[in-house]
Amino acid sequence: MNQPYESTILKFIAKNFLVPLMVVFAIYVLIHGESSPGGGFQAGAIFASAIILVRLIGANTQTQGSKGLPMPLLIIAASTGLGIYVVTGILAQLFGANYLDYAAIPLQWFNEFAGENRTNRAMGMWIIELGVFLGVASVLVIIFDLLSKDPEND
Repeated sequence: MNQPYESTILKFIAKNFLVPLMVVFAIYVLIHGESSPGGGFQAGAIFASAIILVRLIGANTQTQGSKGLPMPLLIIAASTGLGIYVVTGILAQLFGANYLDYAAIPLQWFNEFAGENRTNRAMGMWIIELGVFLGVASVLVIIFDLLSKDPEND
């Protein structure tokens, strides 16, 4: 009785409409996280949900890395997110401020590169949000992969 329910209409709608919308919304929440409700955690959860939805509508068996994101890549992404968070906090201390005091990090060079005039605090916060986004999204996908793994094929 373990036969999957196949609905091509649901797969079509999810793959062609829901997943792209979820990815765009995750990017929107990430970019506007320092100035409006949202941020790295919420964007990471939305992005991971899109990846998990692709995996759920894709293959019959859910094995880790079955849809193009192998486990080592996910672990590297999670570690990179944590590293971005920690390095940003330590950089603030190296410039004489408290841990994670974004205003102390000299990011004026980025304003010239991006063509925008943003404060150091906003840019530092965005860097932190990016690290949290990477960490949360990859850890949630790792958890899904491990929970959906077939125990008989270990």
